[in-house]
Amino acid sequence: MVISVLLGGLGNQLFQYAFGVRLAHQLQTELRLERHLLESTTLARLRHYTPRQYELDTFSIRPKQASILDLISVSARVNLPGMNTILVRESATNPDAITKLPDKVQNVLCFGYWQSESYFKPVAETLRKQLVFRKTPSAVTLAIANTILRNPNATFIHIRRGDYVTNPTANQYHGLCDIDYYIRSISYLRERVSDLHFFVFSDDPIWAKRELSQLGKTATFIDHNQGADSWQDLYLMRLCHHAIIANSSFSWWGAWLNPEIERLVIAPDQWFPGQPLMSQQVICPNWHRL
Repeated sequence: MVISVLLGGLGNQLFQYAFGVRLAHQLQTELRLERHLLESTTLARLRHYTPRQYELDTFSIRPKQASILDLISVSARVNLPGMNTILVRESATNPDAITKLPDKVQNVLCFGYWQSESYFKPVAETLRKQLVFRKTPSAVTLAIANTILRNPNATFIHIRRGDYVTNPTANQYHGLCDIDYYIRSISYLRERVSDLHFFVFSDDPIWAKRELSQLGKTATFIDHNQGADSWQDLYLMRLCHHAIIANSSFSWWGAWLNPEIERLVIAPDQWFPGQPLMSQQVICPNWHRL
């Protein structure tokens, strides 16, 4: 059995699910997801992070949930002789090393964010087939989707602010993409692609509209998907041909879920401030870092 501990929002949950799928495939065993830590408001308050809910039911996947008994049973056997059970934690130095498990391992407890395609590359095509949206988008979202599909150079811009601004702990760890990053990214694309139309997504739409007002009629600002409907932004992002993403796992998946090869994806060079190696691991090799 592989148990993947869920933490964070939809983007992080997708990374944790993807890594779990890879390990379960590698070990030829079942995957179960542990969501008790994810949904603990007490733990969120103590560790100073944003409380989250389980969001993978946005997709047509139906992974089994790990029970408290599963978690206790596996945790109690970790690294005991003859139990064939290990705990794997995310490595900041080598994503490939974590999958080179000892012989005869049967049970794995996974704890980490696993924010790199390297962690699940062998099952990438399986994941693309699995990650089909289950829910039906709103009429407004479907209308915008049709507009995107009619525009061959539709490009999404994602601006992540929210707790990156309001939560000092999140700000220190993640940093913030400033307006200069977005201006440089827009210029980079315009030098290479003509007739771009930008679809701008942000958890701070007032800031986004003010700072990117110079885009004028070449931009559509998407601000109708809030709270439980935020997944619809991901639905729209993955339809866009090109992308300018934030240092956000949400827009990372918005870009990755589009399987087109001949496209441009711009990502911030410093995904994590002061951690160049980890930043490099997050960004896919065929994306452009600015």
